[in-house]
Amino acid sequence: MAVTICVTSALWGQPTPQFEVVSIRAVAPNAPLIMREVGYPSVHPGGQYIDPRTTLSSLIVFAYHIPAYFQLTGLPDSATRQSYSISAKPAHDFPALSPDENTEQVRLMMRALLADRFHLKLHTEIRQEPVYQLEVAKSGFKLKEVAPPVPPAKETPVGFAYSNSGGRLIGKKSTISGIARAIEPHLKRPVIDQTGLTGNYDFDIQWSSPEPNPEPGAGADGVSLLISALPERLGLRLTKATGPVQYWIVDHVEAPSQN
Repeated sequence: MAVTICVTSALWGQPTPQFEVVSIRAVAPNAPLIMREVGYPSVHPGGQYIDPRTTLSSLIVFAYHIPAYFQLTGLPDSATRQSYSISAKPAHDFPALSPDENTEQVRLMMRALLADRFHLKLHTEIRQEPVYQLEVAKSGFKLKEVAPPVPPAKETPVGFAYSNSGGRLIGKKSTISGIARAIEPHLKRPVIDQTGLTGNYDFDIQWSSPEPNPEPGAGADGVSLLISALPERLGLRLTKATGPVQYWIVDHVEAPSQN
């Protein structure tokens, strides 16, 4: 099923807001790397989007709140190779909003920017494809619930790193849905939280390969280690299933007009 995307502003109840001042500059391929702090924000208060080095694919994923990069298809290779420095600001009368509302408005304005400067056209489709279901293991859930974060603090994103030699999963007042979101991009298929667990949890688990010197390369080995570690360390399991997966499919895009 294909769905044409229509951008409107639910918060303002009027046509999509747009950035008033936009600067887009291509970053040279040999430009020095930028060291970012963890959690470096591109979205700033007052409806601003500022990023010294980003790609077209990253902009689309942000603008349309796409859960994982594999759900965005139809882009040319340059969409992930070419970087841009972008600074975008709205009109001076942009309203004062909560952080969440501010981010949602910036997403809408980014959609308008992509359509105007990159001539982006896309549509969505729902396909029945392989998914993973995250469930409580037969051995039982092994984490103890902790107090939720006190507003304005929020759930901490789950940290995840892995290789063929092992991996680590870290959460602070995090949720099971947060675990699903963290591991989903690496599994190359959606992870659906079917645990029914809605609490917050602290955890720091590590696992390693039983092989002393595992061969480098294929990520599938590292994924297998993760799947094996979840029941033992967290009391969770991943099971294969089939379910609806949404895709964002690019119909047309061009190199941006720069300034």
